[in-house]
Amino acid sequence: MRADFLVVLLGVTVTVATNSASAQSSKNTPPVNATAGKADDCSVAGTVVKLAGSEPLRNAIVVMQSMDDRTRTASTVHTDSGGRFLLKGILPGQYRMRVMHTGFVSQEYAQRGVNATGAIMTLTPGQEMKDLLFRLIPAAIISGHLENEDGDPLPWAHVSALHEIYAGGKRTLSSEDTVPTNDRGEYRLFGLRPGRYFISAAFHPGASRVGDNEDDEFGEIEGDKENYVRTYYPGTPDPAKAEAITVRAGEEVPSMDFMLRPTAVYRVKGHVTNLLATDSKRPRGIMVFATPRNSAVLASHMTFGQANIAKSDGSFDLPGVLPGSYTVTAQWSDDGKAHTARLNIEVGNADVEGLQLTIAKGVPVVGHLRWEGKPSVFGDQLTVLAQSADDTVRAGYARVDADGSFAWTEVAEGEFRVRVIGQSQDSFVKAAWYGSADALNDGFTPRAGSGATLEITLSSRGAHVQGSASDADGLPAVGVWVVLVPEGKRREQRDLYKTAETDQHGQFQIRGAAPGDYKLFSWDQVEQGAWEDSDFLKPFEGNGQKVTVEEGETKSVNVTTIKTASAEEPKP
Repeated sequence: MRADFLVVLLGVTVTVATNSASAQSSKNTPPVNATAGKADDCSVAGTVVKLAGSEPLRNAIVVMQSMDDRTRTASTVHTDSGGRFLLKGILPGQYRMRVMHTGFVSQEYAQRGVNATGAIMTLTPGQEMKDLLFRLIPAAIISGHLENEDGDPLPWAHVSALHEIYAGGKRTLSSEDTVPTNDRGEYRLFGLRPGRYFISAAFHPGASRVGDNEDDEFGEIEGDKENYVRTYYPGTPDPAKAEAITVRAGEEVPSMDFMLRPTAVYRVKGHVTNLLATDSKRPRGIMVFATPRNSAVLASHMTFGQANIAKSDGSFDLPGVLPGSYTVTAQWSDDGKAHTARLNIEVGNADVEGLQLTIAKGVPVVGHLRWEGKPSVFGDQLTVLAQSADDTVRAGYARVDADGSFAWTEVAEGEFRVRVIGQSQDSFVKAAWYGSADALNDGFTPRAGSGATLEITLSSRGAHVQGSASDADGLPAVGVWVVLVPEGKRREQRDLYKTAETDQHGQFQIRGAAPGDYKLFSWDQVEQGAWEDSDFLKPFEGNGQKVTVEEGETKSVNVTTIKTASAEEPKP
């Protein structure tokens, strides 16, 4: 009996066959991974072809990575001249499977779209999966030319392809790839997935190479009131006014030319006082940078005016800053530990001068972690973090000792939330108190001299929500997200969102949920993290299935996927 699940999007077809006869020729044995076989071991076989014409792809790389034990070496094999592969000696369990080839978009098993993740493959003892078919999409290209206001080419400009993602519950732009322009000002962004992109370019006069420290090399010449700033196609420094470029599978979109012209920019000047530096530790090596706040682009792509402070008086001068809202950060590292000072500023139509930042000894915080139930740790040790409320600063980092104690020697001023890393999938943070403050639900603010300790309780009895996801026709929904979304004010706590992906049978299992009220959602297509955006969730609230779980409880729930339009992935 043959049971096939077809996932078709952008011309990608992944055929999953179970209990079927092998379709490969007995005369051609596909390459295998050299692993000794056992009675319970599993095998996975299939073929990799081009999307158009189904031509076999030789030397495609096929990788299977265990989801049960991330430290286990991945099983890898290359396809033969017929595009065939065979992975043998696979232990039973859950896996991710990925296929890669130069010039094509990498693809996961049962992947529903180019920007989606694939399904988890669940292998039972002795199972043989045959006739998997991967149709790889040819990668896309965007090319063009950059010139200045005089029509001269701009060599060594950095051109980036940005795509939209969700980060921290907000839609933002993230860099997919960055390339330099050649001596003619030409750029060529290749290896792109089909979809929508925004192109940005940054140019520094005098640049002659690609590297991380170019600002050190030519930053001193950026002294004018007008300068070249990061510009977005078709020629604007405002990312909100950038135009999207849509590319299809294997398509080259040429002539995406635009001009960079000097723009009014300003300087941010000030002084950093380092109260931690002794005579033997001169205040050199302090990094100062300005990062836009409330930007549509990830901060890592929008950092302005990074500079090394070399002067003994700690003065700094950041050139080339556009008007807007920024956070100025001074960072100094000592014995591997980073110390920071931050200040929010507004840049208008004038230089900002006289800023004062002080790197000082933070507040010591000591605490204790205890378990309810049998301790359940994924790795060797647990780590406790103090994360700023906006997730931009990690102020505390400490290993938990065998007796459950931990200590942050210095935590800067501000409001923080507690995160624990290293517990198993079945565990959750049940409570966290800093003195009388509910640090788990409300966050906490360290106070010098308060005598408060941070008391954290972990439970190893997180709730399980398991079941199956199906489409409107009742067929198994393979490789879709199933999301447990907390209700009410608890939606502000990102750690409470629990997710799982369905396997080849449409089955899912969510583990380690904290007790409380939730809604269970599943979409046939959705961007990862979109469910943390209240605007995204609003039209689907009525489709969520209410679920209430208690500690240690296991609930079985079947869910129907919500059909969504995919505007981000044009068909070829």
